[in-house]
Amino acid sequence: MLHVWIRSQHSPLAVWHADTKEWQSVTGWQQLYDIYGNNKNSASSLCLYFPSSYLLQVDTKLNAAQLKQLGNTGKQYLFEEASLTPVEQLAIRQIGDTHAHHIYALAENNIESWQQSAALVGLSINALLPDFLLLPIPEEGAAQQIILYQDEYTALLRQSQYQGLAVNYLPLIFERLPHLSEVCILPSISSADLASISAPINAFDNLSDNSNNSQKTDLESGFTSDSIAETSIATETANLLAEQQILSTPLSTVPMPIEIPERHALNFFIKSSTTNLSPYLRVAMMVALSALVLQMATDALQIYRYNTAADAAQMATAKQYQSWFPDEILNTNRTKLQVQMQPKLRSDSQESASHLAVLGRISPLIKQSSLHAQALVMEPSVLSFTLIAPDRGSLDKFASTLTAQGIQASLERVNSNEQGQFSGQITIDIADDPAAVDNMAQS
Repeated sequence: MLHVWIRSQHSPLAVWHADTKEWQSVTGWQQLYDIYGNNKNSASSLCLYFPSSYLLQVDTKLNAAQLKQLGNTGKQYLFEEASLTPVEQLAIRQIGDTHAHHIYALAENNIESWQQSAALVGLSINALLPDFLLLPIPEEGAAQQIILYQDEYTALLRQSQYQGLAVNYLPLIFERLPHLSEVCILPSISSADLASISAPINAFDNLSDNSNNSQKTDLESGFTSDSIAETSIATETANLLAEQQILSTPLSTVPMPIEIPERHALNFFIKSSTTNLSPYLRVAMMVALSALVLQMATDALQIYRYNTAADAAQMATAKQYQSWFPDEILNTNRTKLQVQMQPKLRSDSQESASHLAVLGRISPLIKQSSLHAQALVMEPSVLSFTLIAPDRGSLDKFASTLTAQGIQASLERVNSNEQGQFSGQITIDIADDPAAVDNMAQS
């Protein structure tokens, strides 16, 4: 696995060489691939150390159980005031021990940008770590000792095993660390690059070609400018430490990659996936799913009510059938109700014709009189209806008229009401009515 360090947005890439324990600079991703990607002995996967200036940090007093209950979404909202990126688009990592917990966040669009840059040249990122982890861990705790690294592209500081940051203004850092007593300064990797390439530069002395001499001059001038810039940075830092009366201890080792970066707690590597859904689409899918579940529950309730009503109707139908035909049992399992009821219906037109013949004879008589008929009841052998008359004599006269017409009629249940009217029930025997039989025979 290649260890690649991006010190700033426009800085050259630095590649770690484990055999020489040095960082080698390359101009960009394409040169990185040209040198290491085409080499069969080199791996195409890499561990990228990104600038710690992209990293957001929050120190919390919550314990591990409370942070677990808070969840990833809750941790994202801890950065609501510090992040310009929407908190839903932050990748969260947590690191710490039993005494303190540190939460770090990184914008997912930065992660995707670095992954796409590597993918364009045929490389893949398997680990993504902040570059302050390249610095060694201070030996003394309680913020009494820090590790400092500076060059023309970045300035890094490491306070403890779990804390580090990119330094924008060093005097402010010293004010925030009142107990600071020692600053250990690491050498710049640019000076290591200069030392490693000094031999090829000296080789130009043996060449007499003018173009080669000009290339030698360009290289020497580039390294000279880098050396001047780093010397200026080192001088300013030394003067500042002297003013603050802080011990300055130079170290001989350069920043070094960590072992097994894939398993580190601050590994921000996210596997690329084409099935990632936006939060809005997830909410829309949840609403649609909820609506579908609600519709299915409503349909199930309607089906239950329909089946209940069907069972109640079937029981009522069986009860009514039993009241009509007590000697038979309605069997709806094998036959339809219509099929079972059809033989029981009066299919002949003889009785209906006799009833209509009697009604045809008495209807004109009712219209000619001052009576009003209501409550007509038709039975197989009897036809009855109620008449309303102004007096009792009118009812007796109408009954006599029916008898004179050859209709077997009788007046029953004569009553009077508060308005002085009389009501009576006229009952006509259809079977004994010879006129009805004659009419039926003629039809």
